[in-house]
Amino acid sequence: MRRSLAGGCLVLLTACTSTPTVFTPSPSPMPAPTGAVGATLLAPAADTRRMERVPHQRFLHPNLEADVALPVYPEALLAQRLPPATVCVDVVVDAAGQVTAVAPRQDGDCAAASTGDTAVLLEAVRTAVAGWRYAPALLCEAPVGYTGDDACTAEGVVETPTAVRLSYAFRFSQTAGRPEVERVGAR
Repeated sequence: MRRSLAGGCLVLLTACTSTPTVFTPSPSPMPAPTGAVGATLLAPAADTRRMERVPHQRFLHPNLEADVALPVYPEALLAQRLPPATVCVDVVVDAAGQVTAVAPRQDGDCAAASTGDTAVLLEAVRTAVAGWRYAPALLCEAPVGYTGDDACTAEGVVETPTAVRLSYAFRFSQTAGRPEVERVGAR
């Protein structure tokens, strides 16, 4: 007996199956924590003795020489994932531009630098800043009676190298286990 398909169509579909290749990447090792450091010059403390100057004088701020070593986030503290801390220091720069003292400064947002982990951060700052070198600060004094805008450009000006005290802030923090040392806004 014969059957017929009236007006119909028979479609057969065939497919091949295969097992997809599964790629499992090997876990990459966590990179060693690294950090960057910045420093901000702070305004002097309120009780700081200030230089009095007269109209025919001008003070030139000391310039930090390029390529100075900046503090490094202490490796021994990385695993502790400490909360952010701001370490501030006063730096005494002599008349030749050499750093002669680095002392902790505690005010405002600056951490107490004499305790625990903050003392380790302070030591990192001291180690770096002690090697900084500056073009010295200068007190320019034009002849008495000078009425120009810039005593340092006057004829007969006397430039006297001057010792100064500067204040810096360093912010130490970690994000996702990675250390960061950043510049803090000047006050």
